[in-house]
Amino acid sequence: MDFYGADRVGDDLFADCLLALNAQTGERVWHFQEVRHDIWDRDLPAPPLLLTVKHEGKDVEAVAQTTKQGFVYLFDRSNGQPLFPVEYRKFPSSTVPGEVAAAEQPVPTRPPPYARLRLSEDGLTTRTAQAHEWALEQFHKFRSEGQFVPFSVGKDTVIFPGFDGGAEWGGPAVDRETAILYVNANDVAWTGALAENTGENTAKAIYLSQCGVCHGERMTGSPPAIPSLAGVGDRLRPQQLVATIKNGKGRMPGFPNLTDDQMFALVDYLTSGESKELPASEPSLLAMKYRFTGYKKFQDQDGYPAIAPPWGTLNAINLNTGDFVWKIPLGEYPELAAKGQGKTGTENYGGPIATAGGLVFIGATNFDRKFRAFDKATGELLWETSLPFSGNATPITYEVDGRQFVVIAAGGGKDPRSASGGVYVAFALSAKDGKSASAREH
Repeated sequence: MDFYGADRVGDDLFADCLLALNAQTGERVWHFQEVRHDIWDRDLPAPPLLLTVKHEGKDVEAVAQTTKQGFVYLFDRSNGQPLFPVEYRKFPSSTVPGEVAAAEQPVPTRPPPYARLRLSEDGLTTRTAQAHEWALEQFHKFRSEGQFVPFSVGKDTVIFPGFDGGAEWGGPAVDRETAILYVNANDVAWTGALAENTGENTAKAIYLSQCGVCHGERMTGSPPAIPSLAGVGDRLRPQQLVATIKNGKGRMPGFPNLTDDQMFALVDYLTSGESKELPASEPSLLAMKYRFTGYKKFQDQDGYPAIAPPWGTLNAINLNTGDFVWKIPLGEYPELAAKGQGKTGTENYGGPIATAGGLVFIGATNFDRKFRAFDKATGELLWETSLPFSGNATPITYEVDGRQFVVIAAGGGKDPRSASGGVYVAFALSAKDGKSASAREH
């Protein structure tokens, strides 16, 4: 299990590792483990980037790796030596019986993190007085001590940035002439906890062990990424539920390990709420003593992040020096912007691209359906347009007969209040003074 590690002793090599292999022989040349004995779902979210940096007066062929925590690691790609110091720092031990957390974790000293690493009272939302009071009351129930704090039994621990980053699967972009890395980041807090399994062999126990990790103990999920299962029997027939559970759907994996009796008991529990006892001949699925209680996004009563903005950012980091070039909020909630609460940033999925013409293009934002072009040197917004659906993808650029185009896949699906679909939208670029003056949809 991602969040309880008693069944896997040690650092768990080669999980959460950046590996360099000899392409001709498959031999491992070097590795770097960015999280030891991961019990926070902090696997590396995106492929590494290859680039050349200026380091101590020399050109160095390097590899950069972004993380969910908000760290950038930079290595000499020939030997794996960090180009900026990495410190191995001590973090809290686990209080869960049978679990031994890693005593130390690697933390890069440069560049600075591109996401906040610890949530305190000062970082809670002030969107409204009511939202702040609610967030403060909830926060006092949590454990919030920063990175690499093992989960507790019966008390939620703050994960900040959340389970989806920091950086996520869209990946960063790089300007190879300047060695500036562009990475968009989520800056939203989540919480998680462990609970002891009862040892019962019931339909509810099957749900908690197989489904509750994502959809939560109360079937509430964490929309829009993880849908609620409350009232699912009113939306789907039992046969549809069986097919989805067996085969999976979208990001959800299938569960072919379930026997027919387990499957029918689970579907009955989902549709009726009745937890039937399984026959004595049915094997128990509760192999672990503790289970994760589900992904919980820390949101206020109105569904907005219960922390202070920015809730999503776009960052430019000079990998020659390890310094930030610029940092801006990325995305808006249209209804908040209409009330004067703009530039909040939002959760965003899908990465940027950087062009030789001085631009950074990115869609990614979940709620405003915008596709934007920024000046890659300053972060100034040069152009934006609305897409049919949110562009939760990394765009590409290409040239035809001397004319440059940029295209992005727009599908939406992250905002339950907006429609989703599936289209590719292409734009032709026109230049003025070396910058993008406009982009015309094709």
